[in-house]
Amino acid sequence: MKLVALRVASALTALVATTALLTSCAATAGSGTSEGETLTVTTEFGEVTVPVQPKAALGFYTTDVDMLITMGYPLAKSQPIRADWDTFPGFFPKQELEGIEGFHNYPEFNLEKVLDIGPDFILNGLGYETDLHGKLSAIAPTYTYNGFDGGDWRKKFLAVAKDLGREDKAQAWLDRYHARIAEVKKDLDAQGIAPTVADVSFWDGQVSVGCYSISCLVFADLGLEISPLADGDGDGMVDNQGRALSMEQLGQLSDIDVIFSGVSEDGSGLITGEDALKGNSLWTSLPAVANGRVYGYNYEMSYGSPSGQDGLLEVIRKALLG
Repeated sequence: MKLVALRVASALTALVATTALLTSCAATAGSGTSEGETLTVTTEFGEVTVPVQPKAALGFYTTDVDMLITMGYPLAKSQPIRADWDTFPGFFPKQELEGIEGFHNYPEFNLEKVLDIGPDFILNGLGYETDLHGKLSAIAPTYTYNGFDGGDWRKKFLAVAKDLGREDKAQAWLDRYHARIAEVKKDLDAQGIAPTVADVSFWDGQVSVGCYSISCLVFADLGLEISPLADGDGDGMVDNQGRALSMEQLGQLSDIDVIFSGVSEDGSGLITGEDALKGNSLWTSLPAVANGRVYGYNYEMSYGSPSGQDGLLEVIRKALLG
């Protein structure tokens, strides 16, 4: 590990000087379309200059990869995936990822691999890691933002796209999404389907109800009633949002008609399979559980990206409409 760290440090030191030289020589333009032009924007990490038409863009986290695809960027030959994954999430665009290799880059950051790939633009949504921007900027022009500040990821995405001169592509995706929402909502209304829903998870001996993922965004877009437990009023709050219930408090979930819960890529890990819950009569007697109305969604959708939002909408549509 020390040898790898030394190699990365040495390479980055050399690249800092190179990047500074290239930046000083670059012609800075407003938003443009011709090859070789750059765009200078003010971000949370100061003023950054990025290419308008890069040829090998890299998303530092998987959600960034999806956003790059949506904004029409050509991808570098390798892109990050989480350490517990073997490939890109199944709901990601397959055509755009054809021939693209994945490499593990989370939770451990593989800067040496990024350096080896040689991207000419990096989109980094892990702005909460405040020391990353400087390291990545030494490798390639980098736009860094905090995509995990607890807000609606779509607002941040539109702001990023606007800064990068690609707001039209981001808005085009959002328009398609809202059109699909309208279709599904129309079908729900026509059939009189109006359940109370919740995102429920099991962790460390407790059942949690909340809006930690994008699920509540889709619930709200469809006009579904979200369990008030997700508001986190009172004691037992989780990360300032939602409610954590002990095994003796599970009866409080009785008003929920349909439960959604994150699962692994292969569909395993659904909350109903937890041994501690299967043996709890308060859980098994809940209407949603007893009626088989517990549905899993790929937990990678939770982190917020265009394909994840579309994918979760489709999971909810199938669950409610068949």
